[in-house]
Amino acid sequence: GYATKKMAALLEGLGFSADRGLLVVLDEPNEFVERSARNLPWVSVIRVEGLNVYDVLRHGSVLMTRAAVAAAESRLGDGSGEDAK
Repeated sequence: GYATKKMAALLEGLGFSADRGLLVVLDEPNEFVERSARNLPWVSVIRVEGLNVYDVLRHGSVLMTRAAVAAAESRLGDGSGEDAK
């Protein structure tokens, strides 16, 4: 089954906490992560194609997969000063 308690323990063990809120950004669907985190009111899980400023600003922390970071850089630009196409 899905392990909300294990997910909470894992995230808290990584230093994330309910008082700050956490946005988890995935590069592809992950039913285990999505279902395990959905009952944690302080955690929101989105896919990188849905990444937006509002969600980033309303969470104290953001956790992204490496592939999600690469996809976001590709979509939004990498900060090098070159505009994303």
